[in-house]
Order: sequence, then C-alpha cells, then structure tokens
Amino acid sequence: MYGRVLPSIKEILHQSAIRLENVTPSPFKEASTLLAFSLRVDNLWLLSHDIDTIETPADFLENLKKREESYPLEYILKETSFYSRDFYTDDRVLIPRPETEILVEKVASICKNMQNITIAEVGTGSGIISVMLAILLPSAQIIATDISEDTLKVAIINAKRYDVQDKIEFVRCNLLDDVNKKIDVLVSNPPYIKKDEKLDKNLSYEPRCALFGGEKGDEILKQIIDETIQRGIKILACEMGYDQKEKIENHLANYNLKAEFYKDLAGIDRGFTVKR
Repeated sequence: MYGRVLPSIKEILHQSAIRLENVTPSPFKEASTLLAFSLRVDNLWLLSHDIDTIETPADFLENLKKREESYPLEYILKETSFYSRDFYTDDRVLIPRPETEILVEKVASICKNMQNITIAEVGTGSGIISVMLAILLPSAQIIATDISEDTLKVAIINAKRYDVQDKIEFVRCNLLDDVNKKIDVLVSNPPYIKKDEKLDKNLSYEPRCALFGGEKGDEILKQIIDETIQRGIKILACEMGYDQKEKIENHLANYNLKAEFYKDLAGIDRGFTVKR
C-alpha cells in the first residue's frame, strides 16, 4: 500500500494563490509570504525549494483561511513595514499606511533645525509616528497620547524595538487633557471617517475608534485645531480625509489662519500643516 503523496511547495502556493485571487491584487506574493511565515524561512528559500514536497503546515492553512476572509495580512504576521522599518502590529491598533510617511516627513522637515522642542502626538496608535520622529529628530522630546490603554501597550513595544522609549512619554488621555507641558509641535493622524460611511471588508477588522471621527468625520480634527489655538502651539500637522480640505480651511478661517495642504502619491488631498 502506497503512502499519501505530499504536495510540492510550488503546488501549495499555486492552490493557495487561487484562493486569494478575490482578496488581494498580489495573491501569489501573499500566499508565499504566509507559507514562508509558517515555515520560518524567507521567500527566496521558497523559490529555490519549490519542487520540495512538504506536509502543509496547519497554521498556514489557518492563516490562509483568515486571509481568504479579508483578515489583514499585517495582523497575521504581527508586523508592518513603515518608513523602511518593521513595526509590531496587531488588531489593537490601526494598520499604518504608506501615506502617513508623508506626515512624518513634513514634521521632520519643519523641525530639522529646531533644538530641544517638545512634540505631542494625539492618537498615537501603534506609535509609528512618535517612534520615527524620535529617531529622525534626536534632540526632540515626544509626548504620545491615546485613549486606549491596549493601544499604548503596542506603541511601547515599538518604542522599545527602536530603543527610543526614554525619549517618548506615553500618556493615556483624550487629546491632550492630561498633558500640562508646553508643546511646540502637535502632530496627529486622527480618526476622520464619518460615522455612516461604508468601509471595505478588510477595514472591518481594524479598531473602530481609530477610524470614525464622528457624525461628519471631521469633529476630532476640529477639536485638535481648537486645542492647538488654546494652548498656543506654533506648529500643527495632521492627516485628513480626502474630502475635508474645505471644511478644514473654513474652520481655520475662524482663527484667521491658513493651512498648507499636501497630497499623497495618488494625488488625493491627504493632510495639512499650519505654522503660527
């Protein structure tokens, strides 16, 4: 009696990619990433051993099923690439997006010649903005706030990963309610999606409090602007929704202020900076 014939790596990847065709534009790449993750090898190893036969790993099949249901790849891998670095990510935090790198670049550029400044980040999430600013601006002190204790735990993991935990003060509070220090720069990628907007299925796995900014979506952004004025903060940098430019302009006009808006790589309005 013959034993069961094991599939080759190439066969496993081919069948798995078919299952992911309706989930991602890169089904073979993601199938390879998931299998490499389960086998604890890299994609190059898979390519050079594609005719090898193996027992299909049980955790790979579990993760493939999750991904087939649009569960984010970043949550499965517990990792996201941002600013050419790898950051820990799980379902307690919003998955960092490439366009947020522009926000980091804007703040770093504005502050590059400023010494001993204090930067506050409202809604730090995974901590990637604060961590990158701590790396890029060695003389700056960072205060990172979030309303979620679980979220701050993820941010602290990332701060420790890059050894900047001593440069960042993590505070659990709404906006800057429990922050009493003088702040020079305020930065935020806040929730800015309106309450009734329908989301892609993959977004349904991400924390709602990190996505929805209120009935109209811009409520928290306006609160951040108000906070900036009330505290006499000189520089504000925020990410925003694609359709919120006019609303932000109008709100800033109440304070006789104007913003410099910027677009992402797709040409979509993505954020703004204000210098007072």
